Amino acid sequence: MARTRPCRGVFCTSLHRHSFITFPAVRSTVRQVRDRRKASAPGMAYTAQEQQSASLADLSFEAFGVMTARRGAEQVPLGPPRHRAVLALLLIRLGQVVPADQLVDELWGDSLPRRPQATLQTYLSHLRRVLTGQQHGPVTPLRYQAPGYVLTVEPGTFDLSRFESLVARGQRHVADSRLQAAREVFCEALRLWRADPFLDLTAYAPLAEESARLGLLRTTAVAAHADTLLALGEAGDAVALLRREVSLHPTDERLVGSLMTGLYRLGRQAEALQLYDRTRAYLAEELGVAPARELQHVHMALLRHELDDRAPAPAPVEVRERPAAPAEREAPAPAASAPEHGQRPSSAFPCRDDALDALRSSIAGALRGSGHITAVVGEAGVGKTELVVRATAGSEPPPPEAEVIRVNCRGNEGAPAGWVWQQVLRRLEIPYGMSFDGLRKECVLPPVTTLSGHGGEFPGHLHFLVQDALCEAVLQCADDRPLLLVLEDVHGADRLTLDVLGLLGNRTQGRPVSVVITVREPGLGAGPAADGPLVDLLADSRTKVVHLGNLTEEHVRAAVDAQAGPGVDASVVRALYERSAGNPYLLDQLLADAGGARRLRDPRVADAVRAGIPTGVRSMLRRRFAGLSPRVLQLLKCCAVLGAEATLATLTGMLDDDGADHDLVEEVMATGLMENDLDHPHRLVFRYGLIRDVLLAELRCQERAALHARAVAVLSAWHGDSPEASEEVAQHAWQAALALPAEDVVPLLRRAGEQAIGDGDYRGAQTWFEHAHTVLAASPRGGDTASDQTLDLRTRLLYTTSITRGYGDHQVEVEAGRIRKLSAATAGRTIEQAALLLRQFVAELVTGRPPEAARHVEQLRALAERSGAPEIRFYERIARGLLQLPSETADALTALTEAGRAADELSPGQREAMTRRSQHDPRFLAMNHRVLTLWLLGAGDEARELCDELLVATGRDGTPVDQASAYYFHSLVAALGEDPHGAAESSGRGLDIARAHGLSHWSAMLQVCRSWARQQAGEPGALGRLESAVAELRERRLLIRLPLHLGLLAQAQHSSGAVEEARRTLRSSAAEVESRGEFAYVSSNLPFTRLCHPAAVS
Repeated sequence: MARTRPCRGVFCTSLHRHSFITFPAVRSTVRQVRDRRKASAPGMAYTAQEQQSASLADLSFEAFGVMTARRGAEQVPLGPPRHRAVLALLLIRLGQVVPADQLVDELWGDSLPRRPQATLQTYLSHLRRVLTGQQHGPVTPLRYQAPGYVLTVEPGTFDLSRFESLVARGQRHVADSRLQAAREVFCEALRLWRADPFLDLTAYAPLAEESARLGLLRTTAVAAHADTLLALGEAGDAVALLRREVSLHPTDERLVGSLMTGLYRLGRQAEALQLYDRTRAYLAEELGVAPARELQHVHMALLRHELDDRAPAPAPVEVRERPAAPAEREAPAPAASAPEHGQRPSSAFPCRDDALDALRSSIAGALRGSGHITAVVGEAGVGKTELVVRATAGSEPPPPEAEVIRVNCRGNEGAPAGWVWQQVLRRLEIPYGMSFDGLRKECVLPPVTTLSGHGGEFPGHLHFLVQDALCEAVLQCADDRPLLLVLEDVHGADRLTLDVLGLLGNRTQGRPVSVVITVREPGLGAGPAADGPLVDLLADSRTKVVHLGNLTEEHVRAAVDAQAGPGVDASVVRALYERSAGNPYLLDQLLADAGGARRLRDPRVADAVRAGIPTGVRSMLRRRFAGLSPRVLQLLKCCAVLGAEATLATLTGMLDDDGADHDLVEEVMATGLMENDLDHPHRLVFRYGLIRDVLLAELRCQERAALHARAVAVLSAWHGDSPEASEEVAQHAWQAALALPAEDVVPLLRRAGEQAIGDGDYRGAQTWFEHAHTVLAASPRGGDTASDQTLDLRTRLLYTTSITRGYGDHQVEVEAGRIRKLSAATAGRTIEQAALLLRQFVAELVTGRPPEAARHVEQLRALAERSGAPEIRFYERIARGLLQLPSETADALTALTEAGRAADELSPGQREAMTRRSQHDPRFLAMNHRVLTLWLLGAGDEARELCDELLVATGRDGTPVDQASAYYFHSLVAALGEDPHGAAESSGRGLDIARAHGLSHWSAMLQVCRSWARQQAGEPGALGRLESAVAELRERRLLIRLPLHLGLLAQAQHSSGAVEEARRTLRSSAAEVESRGEFAYVSSNLPFTRLCHPAAVS
């Protein structure tokens, strides 16, 4: 969004000179108040309401140029820009209620203050006070009306409303053939347009849009006024009006046609034909199109001498906006495909419209005689050069009265100081070696051949008088012919060039000179120094600043669509936006590195965008780093390694003994490569993630490891044993494995894994345990030795992979085999041994091997008899209950009830240790299986009551595994009870938990219940999803309770009319029951066993 700062001086004086106009309505209101006063008793003063009404009657509002309010001839102190913006937002909806939320959004967007509504009310209170002239009063133009605020003043008191009203009235006069009246009205309307509206408020989108809309209306008014003048036979006035407008809008063919008509009627047919040829060439070169048919008709009429005074003015023709012209950027960009012949190329950066309008308006105002410097400011790659080219292209080819000069201020090796101005003089065709003869004679100075050269008496820098003469020479050229001077990359100019520029800026007021400069902010490249003539120039109130920021995500989407067409996946656009942060140069580099338009349609390219570093960006940043001091570069490397932990305190520990003092940090911030985190002011962050990536990529392995090792020491000392910092410290420890001994690294990685388990991040925990095992195995005492540390890590890894991958996964079975080889090391650790036996028992039961599971139950019984530990007693009881559940259901209920009592008898510490190991609270594990056992035994009400109790308990105290398993059993019991609604609700919640925490084992079983419930509800495609879910169970070797899952599938098939498929599924279920003796799963109480004749089941 463009941000302009209007100049003062002549411009503001002009505003003041034309600001106060007394309107009839205002005079009438004041007269009524005075009459009432006369009718009152002698000596009686106005009432408060009458005084206030008179005060409001004197109010007028001006938006052409700077937003201003006046009471009579006195300017009302509206306050800072946001106060004026509130007034402007209400004025453009005069008499309409504007919701408060809408005002907040338009004022702040995403950068909300802490209390936006309260801040808005403060602004409105201030406006109400200054507009009414007192703190409170019965009459106020600004009032609250739910759900927002409304401003009610006479439209005639607002210059924009008067302008629109006058244009509409002029158009009506034309329609009524009242041309003389139309002429006067159009003149009055155009006199109001002193400058573009809301010049100080273009940062607010609605006001910028209103300004653009009114700009189009002004062009319409100019064209109508010109046509009116031509129809009245005033061709000279029409040509004078149209010349400047055509130079500013060379593609507006209606204006061109009217100007051609006017020139012809003045007897200047050759000039009219030249104008047509110039316009035709311009349209062909810039737009790739021919003139519109209406303009061609004007041309033919001119050739046939049919444009005499009796001929009507040309009809309105199409207005075509000029597209973006290609321009050299501060860094190379990928070439865009050329448009088809006759097509209008799309703008690569549609978001620049506001900035473009602001710059064009500033240039046009200066060329009309206001005279000022316009600075286009932005960091490297943001598109400053391209914006200036587009904005100044309206003067190419230059009209007869304008001269366009472009010079780049980048210093070339060997170029003398002030070389830029020699280029300016040369292009103005001023013989600079002879321009100052008189001055030199007066100063008794020898001739100079360059501006920076000097003889014996000539000082080592340009004498002030010589600078004065140079500026005067430039200004005299402008007096003869308006001058547009474009100086690019002024941040790279020498001191002499800047001194002359500053002097010239002081002289441009009142002269038809527009000086446009581009200045790079600190960022990807170097920017202006913290002080000096350039900073003074930018801070000057007479300098208008157009600030270019980065693109929004919507604009990045538009740029991607322009290159690849619509349909690019949102993940790709998001990756491009996050990676480039909206910088156009970085975006271009990323687009080129992605492999072209075709590859952008592959969603997988998003990962490549996030991981890649474009070659051009790497080279540019390498050069940037090479110009930094060693300590600044070292601090940047430390920030790159620390990431989100880069604060002054941590950086002090990372650097040498001197630490990171404030001066060094300020020096780093001055590079523009880093900035303060808005959410955490004491934290330093890179302006672009690519800067950090390049820094890290350029580090040698040993240097990177050493920096990470130092980060481990600093963060460990800073955070201590804080669980919140465990992952951050572990990240550095893993990266520092080459520089730190394993005994220092492994505990940090293991602690991060334990913390991840506590947070329910089981995949993260698995990663940390794998890292720890890798480091330990690479150490001299690692490998497959039966050390306690190795066994502990592998055990944790086994439990975690069982949770995330399921018991039937190949990697899980491999890890279980390793644990069995180390079983001898568990001597004397009976509780850990029992826990591993239970885990092996569950794995055998889940994968459909009851005989192997039974052997583990006997092993647990023997351990329980020898030990007597309550934990082992629980393990033995729960294992026996699970083994008996499908076959000896009544005995299973007894064992599971005893397991529940054993769990209740455990101490909190014992229960916590068991839960941390397997992520199953022993109490909830016993309750889960008791629910299903009670249902199979026909105690449905008791099962449902226990199930509800289980959901409440796990929701309060359970792990994600406990919660997912509780929802599974609840949905399974609901399905067996033919309750689709209950099954859908429970399975849906369970799936959300399982997927969020990576519990693939429970996700697969919950999907069966979910698909069954949706099929029963009549959802299309649900039966197919149910069949796929059951097939996935087989693939995962999740065979526990498989006959029940097959029975639900058979019931769904039967209700869908697929009776034969249902019978085949039931026969498959019966075979599973027969092979493992799980006869409780074919009980006649189950709904699906009653679907078919018993013969079909056998």
